[in-house]
Amino acid sequence: MQISPLAWQSLILDYPFSLTEKAVTFFDFQSKAQQAIEQFISNDNGSLLVLKTETLPEFLLEIQAKLSQTTSKTILKTDFNRNSVFGYSVFLEKDNKIENIEGALQQANEGVLILDIHTLLLDVAQWDKLKQALLFGFYEPISANALPISQSMIQSQFKLVLVGSREDIATLATYDETLYQFAQYAEIDTYLRLNHDNTQQWGDYVQSVTKSLIGKSFSSKGLNQLLSYYMRESESQELVSISPTLLNKYLVGLAQFFYNQTEFDEVTPYFEYLEEQAASFNEFTTQDILNHQLRIETEGEAVGQINGLSVVEFEGVPFAFGEPLRISCNVQYGEGEIHDIERKVELGGNIHSKGILLAQSCLAHLLELPTQLPFSASLAFEQSYGEIDGDSSSLAIFCALISALSDLPLPQSIAVTGAIDQFGNVLSVGGVNQKIEGFFKICQVRGLTGKQGVVIPDVCIKHLSLKSEVLTAIKSQQFFIWAVSDVFEAVEILLQQHFYDKDLPENSKESSIFSLIHEKFDEHSNTSETSGSFLTKFCKFYSKLIR
Repeated sequence: MQISPLAWQSLILDYPFSLTEKAVTFFDFQSKAQQAIEQFISNDNGSLLVLKTETLPEFLLEIQAKLSQTTSKTILKTDFNRNSVFGYSVFLEKDNKIENIEGALQQANEGVLILDIHTLLLDVAQWDKLKQALLFGFYEPISANALPISQSMIQSQFKLVLVGSREDIATLATYDETLYQFAQYAEIDTYLRLNHDNTQQWGDYVQSVTKSLIGKSFSSKGLNQLLSYYMRESESQELVSISPTLLNKYLVGLAQFFYNQTEFDEVTPYFEYLEEQAASFNEFTTQDILNHQLRIETEGEAVGQINGLSVVEFEGVPFAFGEPLRISCNVQYGEGEIHDIERKVELGGNIHSKGILLAQSCLAHLLELPTQLPFSASLAFEQSYGEIDGDSSSLAIFCALISALSDLPLPQSIAVTGAIDQFGNVLSVGGVNQKIEGFFKICQVRGLTGKQGVVIPDVCIKHLSLKSEVLTAIKSQQFFIWAVSDVFEAVEILLQQHFYDKDLPENSKESSIFSLIHEKFDEHSNTSETSGSFLTKFCKFYSKLIR
């Protein structure tokens, strides 16, 4: 079976956007939340709606605007305390009078009050008073100082919307276990799952906001480039952000970056500029590789050595970057243990260790070993000086083990990423775009040879949204991407040999990888039996006699 690299045409995004004047709003993508709000508005005073949402200003203003379409009074409070919510009374001794300061509840009378749960939780006891006012329609007034006369209960007729993160909502629900006996719950989606029907709607939404916010528009090409960047951010060709905050940020940035354009046709330079602003650490690492301070080979072959792909995230930096790393493996017969050097020196995380164990288990299963591994191995992420975690290197580790055991060299021109299970299936990983581009960048600077490329899980094809220079190299067959579903396909690409005898062509004189490895096991076993001290040989002979 010949596994072909991905065709460049399959990596190009080109949706036929129609440049309509159709107005689309944020809430046109919030069908469930819209239904919850409509039901909430139709209820009597005293009703409560809990909305899981981002609490950035653009989100809250969208929610307030939606509620204002059906109710005459909507009060939004994000920064508040007990006094500003309930109001309070203060006795002015000099004037001998009581002054009543109106709170948000009085302002929202016969209307809707929107409160941020996070701020509410700063003094969670005020929830009990707020709940009293909501459900019973009255509450005891607050006084700032001693009053000469008692105050009567304050009547309250309002509806309440609580907005916040899932964590803050959970905290409130833990504090008040009766919350959902009277509250309605809904969520504001921040991502849109794309399909054939709503991709054009997404484009109309972007055009509507662009026109109202900055008085400009996108061409069909510009919309495709923006969509491609959104897919890159979400790591999915089927999922894009519909955050109004993020869109506003990009539109204002584009308007400043292309200040003399009324229509955005080529927006990629702006997003490349954003990444370049955060690329200082990445550039240092790249230079270390190019100056051979970090050893990464992109040509030739080596036994037990492979280029893995990693994503590096720096604290406080908004972009992650791909970086190749060298994984090496040495094999010695005996002991039956794989030594993970990263774990032993406490640089490997728990998920990394899980990936090592999965690679070991998969190897034992596919080699059909009846007992423990008849060899020991040492695995290392060479010149790695920080903590490593994640299981996306387990496919590369498996291939390095196979190479070391079979004595077959691995091409250093191909880098590998992918997680595996115990049966050899290749599973999804994150950051695939950055990983591909990180290895491509090194190959490009050194000079593309037409033999370089990467192996990725086939389930990650829908994650791809690559930079133009990578696509150009793939189109000219100077760089390749292979997508695999199992370890057998990966091994065939890297070692140019089949794993099992049954997969070999008829009358083939080649040996499968399975046979090569077992032949080496047998050679070692025979060598062990004919070596050793006289006492060792005598014990082995005696044990055979008494069987």
